[in-house]
Amino acid sequence: MSTDLFNEHFKDNYFLQSVIDSIEEGVIVQNREGAIIGFNSKALEILSLNEKELFGKTSYDNMWNACLEDGIIASGDEHPISVTLQTGQPQTNVLMQVNVFNRGVRWININSKLFHIGDDVFAFANFSDVTDMVQTNKSLTLEKQQRKISEKKFSNVFKYSSIGKAILSPEGNIMDVNDALCNMLGYSKEELFSNGLKEICHESDYAENILQTKQMLITELKKVEQEMRFIKKDGNLCWATVTTSLVRDDARNPQFFISQIQEITALKQLNRNLETQNRELLKTQMALEKKVSQLKEFAGIITHDVRGPAHNIRKMLEMYEVTEDPELKQASLDYLKKVSADLTNNLNELVQILQIQMEKDIPHSDCSFEEIISSVCLQLQETINRKKAVIHADLKVSNLTYPRVFLQSIIYNLLSNSLKYVQPDQPPVIEIKTFKDAGGICLTVKDYGLGIDMKRFGHMLFRFQKSFHSGFDSKGIGLYLIKNQIEDQGGTISAESEPNKGITFTVRF
Repeated sequence: MSTDLFNEHFKDNYFLQSVIDSIEEGVIVQNREGAIIGFNSKALEILSLNEKELFGKTSYDNMWNACLEDGIIASGDEHPISVTLQTGQPQTNVLMQVNVFNRGVRWININSKLFHIGDDVFAFANFSDVTDMVQTNKSLTLEKQQRKISEKKFSNVFKYSSIGKAILSPEGNIMDVNDALCNMLGYSKEELFSNGLKEICHESDYAENILQTKQMLITELKKVEQEMRFIKKDGNLCWATVTTSLVRDDARNPQFFISQIQEITALKQLNRNLETQNRELLKTQMALEKKVSQLKEFAGIITHDVRGPAHNIRKMLEMYEVTEDPELKQASLDYLKKVSADLTNNLNELVQILQIQMEKDIPHSDCSFEEIISSVCLQLQETINRKKAVIHADLKVSNLTYPRVFLQSIIYNLLSNSLKYVQPDQPPVIEIKTFKDAGGICLTVKDYGLGIDMKRFGHMLFRFQKSFHSGFDSKGIGLYLIKNQIEDQGGTISAESEPNKGITFTVRF
């Protein structure tokens, strides 16, 4: 296109307006007096005006409702295009907020400068709508301010909390700790940074913590809680509840762990003390229940074994008093002696049982099995000689720390039983053994006498006043007595037997 032709187009107002309308920014032209004499369609769009509303207006009209960037209302003299007309100086990137005719707030970025046509002076302003950008910047600024506030709050909570806190990297390195944790463990911050978590944690608890934190890294698990043991600077262990949370960024990438560590050593000790006390109370309760049961049983024994003889004694006394027959008087007297002796024996047995059952602190001593067996055999010597009994002792364990009165009672009752329930016309053979097995020290007493049918009577063998052979002077007290003695000392007694093949008693101390 030739220069003449181009100049001809510029003389065409339509052509000029088309050029101005093609500009993507708003354009306004004001004359020397400040009146708007030209604009493009983009200016009308940005300002939400039509041609009639904009043409001829000045910067001083009230329709603008303009504010500067700092929020102060801008007068007409402060509009960039007015400043350019007044000073002749161009204005660059002036940010203003306008709300023309209250049709909506717009933020516009304005540039203005002068131009001359002949002797006339005009001001030219181009501007763009930066509302979205300003609002975005404001949101970002507000978010940044809020983040700073949150960070400050977090920092204060972390620093001044009375509960120990630590920040760890995703790799488990200590990044920061607060004073409460340092005071709890006795280390300085520098010592904790150099030692690392592994050096101050109990080995097994540290391994469990690593497993849990790794689980948090690969899953959406946000928090874990566990009890851990820490090694204080003085070497002592302390228990703590550790609650660990994982902080991620907006892209869900792990940033750091924050752990809250609260000492519970005193609480753990209190719980242990309570558990010990509860166990002791339970043992005491069970012992009391056992004593009550035994006392009820003794009440039944007294009713059965004492009331009957006492009644017979009273009857014999009445007969002795009313009869004049010397032989009957003598027979009554003999019967009274026999019944009173039997009653005395029963009472003595009951007193012995009651004393043993009610005893709380029975003294222990170093007992020789050989010595006690010899003492028992001496007491039973008349029976041993009369029945020509043979007693074999195989004592692989020679001594036992035990209440002597109990051990003598156990051996006496087991030997006397073996001497009592023998095969007719056969000298009794009794084998006594002591030995050790996995359960501790054992005593066995074996005979080859009458035995019992364990299928029928085994469950009643150690019950009070249970006898399984007729024709013998037996009240069924001995086995009951020694079973209680053995169990009171934490041991057990059991038996193996078949009819006419003897019986073997095994005591595990």
